[in-house]
Amino acid sequence: MKDRRILEAVLLERERQDRSMVMLEFNIHSDMVVMSYIYDDHDNGGDVHRKRHDRDPEIFDRHTFEALKQKLGEHCIPYRERRDAFI
Repeated sequence: MKDRRILEAVLLERERQDRSMVMLEFNIHSDMVVMSYIYDDHDNGGDVHRKRHDRDPEIFDRHTFEALKQKLGEHCIPYRERRDAFI
């Protein structure tokens, strides 16, 4: 169920006209997955007091990640998986 809600949010974010979502990035940890939205470079040197706030990351479990990954492929949404090992 949570994967469906996240997919709907991703599809809405992709359709936005004021910023361009390029892809999703999944940081995979042993007990959770963090999904971040990656946007086109949109810092055009404008007003620093009106800096755009990108969408906050989503945190979920691996089961939700596997279900979401399949649905992203069906909708042709690009994503990258990272399994960084932190010391």
